[in-house]
Amino acid sequence: MKRVNIKNINYIVLIFFLYGTVTAESHNNKSHLHIQADKMIASPHQKKIIFQGHVKVTQENIQLTADTLDVYLISTNQSVAITKESVQKVNARGHVRVHWKAYRIEADTAIYLPQKKKLIVNGNMARLYQGKNSIAGSQIVVNLITDQVEISSNKGEQVEAFYEFSEQEMKKIKQQKNNP
Repeated sequence: MKRVNIKNINYIVLIFFLYGTVTAESHNNKSHLHIQADKMIASPHQKKIIFQGHVKVTQENIQLTADTLDVYLISTNQSVAITKESVQKVNARGHVRVHWKAYRIEADTAIYLPQKKKLIVNGNMARLYQGKNSIAGSQIVVNLITDQVEISSNKGEQVEAFYEFSEQEMKKIKQQKNNP
């Protein structure tokens, strides 16, 4: 008779519980969190869940895609579960794309701090798009409560902004220039 390690059974139950929690949250009438990935690794002792491969996260009005997503949890007991209150920090790495309201953000990495409702993206040229307009820098910080966006660059570099004006906007600018 083969003995089964209780820790292995707990780990299997934990994975099932995590999967159930993630999908159940997506059907809740309040706020939802939906995560899709090729693979999930739960580390209960580290209070960390890793999603790898074609990661797609949707929560409220934000959608994020990346190669890898690390979810760091706050937990006072041994169980690890994704709930709105349990997520301390989320790190996304590799080909990070964020869609938020009318904006699109592209970067190498992103950190989401749910308690502060703050998104911090970093990259060689992290870029924020709104339509055809864009602003690039090494770091973009978005306050999801106030919608404030701060873009900064590394020392010795500058933030770059590209604006494309429509014909109607150009006419308006010319009229204002001619009628001070």
